Amino acid sequence: MAKATSTDLQVLLDKDEIKELVYRWDYLGDDGKPLDAIERFCTEDVIYDAGPLGRTEGKQAFKEAAEKVFAEELLFTQHMRHNPVVTVHGDEATGKWYAEIPSITGDGKALWLQGTYELGFRRVDGEWKISKYTFAFTYATPYEKGWVKQPFVEGMPGELEW
Repeated sequence: MAKATSTDLQVLLDKDEIKELVYRWDYLGDDGKPLDAIERFCTEDVIYDAGPLGRTEGKQAFKEAAEKVFAEELLFTQHMRHNPVVTVHGDEATGKWYAEIPSITGDGKALWLQGTYELGFRRVDGEWKISKYTFAFTYATPYEKGWVKQPFVEGMPGELEW
């Protein structure tokens, strides 16, 4: 068995801190406080890209986009992230998660959302922050129909590879 070094230990601690940051982000956002999550956990120059939900650069632009999405398009979300892969290189890191997100739209319809989050992180003043936040949809389907019968809601661009 190989001996762990202090560098190995620090990488493990960083990975754990990053995962905790992401889960706290989800809890705040799902509790109706996405703007607080952005303020608390993002760098000033954060890049956000969620395909049909928009793309922004900078914390203030991300807040404006999130305010619109969560006030008009997705009134309820419940993130279930899993299969994290986090890679740390000094004060920079990346992470990837799958997510299932039961949701309710602005017009009261239930949706199943599924996709992949790919995030970038930067250590700022000793604390990990999100510097890049992307989400790629695998499907966004009406609850009643399911992702096999109708992989994407009407009007949303998307193609399946299966």
